[in-house]
Amino acid sequence: MNIYSVPILISGILCTMLSVITWMFRRRENINRVFSLFTLALAIDSFTYFAWFQYGSIEHINTWLRTTFAVGFIVPFGLLLFFFAFTGYDKKMGDKVLGIKVKHFRITTFLLFFICMLLAPFTNLILKIPETPKDVWDYNLGPVGLSMFLLFAGIFIYLLAMVFKSYRMTESKPHKRFIFLLALGTGVWIVIGYLEVIVFTLSNEATQSAGYIGSTIMAIFYFVAIVNHQSDKVNELNLNLERKVDDRTRELKQKNTELEDTLFKLKQMQKQVIVQEKMASLGQLVAGLTHEINTPIGAIRSMKNTQSKAVMKLQRALENIASDTAGKDHEIRNVMEIILKADRLIDRGTERLNEIMKNLKNFARLDEAETIRADIHEGLDSVLALVRHDLLTNIEVVREYGEIPPFVCHPRKLNQVFLNIIRNACQAIEDGGRITITTSLEDSMVHVAIRDTGKGIKPDDLKSLFDPGFTTKGSVVRASLGLSICYQIIQEHHGKIDVESRPGEGSVFTVIMPTEL
Repeated sequence: MNIYSVPILISGILCTMLSVITWMFRRRENINRVFSLFTLALAIDSFTYFAWFQYGSIEHINTWLRTTFAVGFIVPFGLLLFFFAFTGYDKKMGDKVLGIKVKHFRITTFLLFFICMLLAPFTNLILKIPETPKDVWDYNLGPVGLSMFLLFAGIFIYLLAMVFKSYRMTESKPHKRFIFLLALGTGVWIVIGYLEVIVFTLSNEATQSAGYIGSTIMAIFYFVAIVNHQSDKVNELNLNLERKVDDRTRELKQKNTELEDTLFKLKQMQKQVIVQEKMASLGQLVAGLTHEINTPIGAIRSMKNTQSKAVMKLQRALENIASDTAGKDHEIRNVMEIILKADRLIDRGTERLNEIMKNLKNFARLDEAETIRADIHEGLDSVLALVRHDLLTNIEVVREYGEIPPFVCHPRKLNQVFLNIIRNACQAIEDGGRITITTSLEDSMVHVAIRDTGKGIKPDDLKSLFDPGFTTKGSVVRASLGLSICYQIIQEHHGKIDVESRPGEGSVFTVIMPTEL
């Protein structure tokens, strides 16, 4: 075997292996497919020259030499496609490099290579083989063959300009490293394959063999660069995937928090609606009871008036009875006293019942619009009248009302707020105490402070006082849902509820709201 054909054979085998390996992974990226075709072109060219070195003869020099030259042009075809792929200019055909559009350069170069492939076997424009060659290397270049050196130099300059421009335009460090390795591999190929001819004086066989060693090293450089680049891309994709997972997790947590807040608000609204419906039902019940009770009360008061007049007439008539009945005068006086006492009790009872009906009606306020101009003191008085049965004999109520004119509000809802706060104050007082209700007007803001001398509230419980469902067993906080609804109602009035409390000293609930909604 010719010693110079061994590197060419090894080059063909290695390029075939690289072509098969990259073709197996062609689906990962388009550059794998292009590199596989390029290394296949190198393998075909290597095997063709290996056959020439092994089996070429002087008698068949014309056939062997022209065939190998024609096959050799498939390598620059593949190299050109590969350069376009890794620089990204295969997708930017409209761009210009060195003032020439990329698509025009590719079309012209491909056309030139194709023409040279046709000229090499059938004309003397590229190769001139003498009729009586001395050996298989006895040939001269034709006019086109000589110009091919300058043409290939121009093509390489354009391709290196594409590489340099692509390197500058990319911002990805892995892609910059990828382009640098490919350019380095091309430089090694040029140095080993061509410049050694200028520096060293080599035979034709040694020059061809060295050229294929350079092309093989270049292919290995390219392969390593592709593997490294795709490994970087996989790592980058993993990092992007992790970032996307983190972002998605963050979004899900945020949406989950928003859903929890929405659910909390919906529960608040649901409970508020339930309480409002209960209040509406209570108001309707109160209105019905007021109507039903007022009718018999009216009849009782009417008949009571008639009865009082009859008793007065009876009393005057008895005073004019003849003296023969004087013995029974004492007995008559006792009976009349009983009748008059019963009359007075009936008066007080009907007045008390009428007052209760009036307070219930004021509390429910179903005969008024939802939002009206109302007197807050009237609402407080009606609430105090309704909870009178909760105010034990040892609880003193002090009213310190300021000058507050009627203002626009939801009186029925405010009555509900005051009812809950006052009931809690009553429940907080166990062994006697005082409830002080203070009202004032400051800078168009109504202040209603309800102070009790009860057990007070623990500092840790103050933070959760207005949360729905909050409760403390054995504590003063018993109407937790009522306090939550109170908070919502005052928010509807664009106000707030401040709470101050010290265990063992009592609590102060201050309702602050504007005079205009």
